Amino acid sequence: MLDCRYPAGWHPLLVLTVEDALEQAREEIADHPDLARLVADGCARVGDKWEPYYGELLEARCWAINLAKNYAVDEGITFVLLNDELDSNK
Repeated sequence: MLDCRYPAGWHPLLVLTVEDALEQAREEIADHPDLARLVADGCARVGDKWEPYYGELLEARCWAINLAKNYAVDEGITFVLLNDELDSNK
């Protein structure tokens, strides 16, 4: 089962899914071709490292999204944060 986690996008943690984390990420990051892959990488790491406590799922998704942002920086990828777009339109 562990070998299927990454391809399926499911990680054991009150069901942390790439799909849900990606949906949440799209609330703050503009669409980018590498976003789904980097969020999937973040979910994989969070699923392996997570120690649960109250508010687990929201915190797990936030951690995965932050990891995706860091991975993007490491790969020289620039994400446009939606808050930045909204602020520049004022």
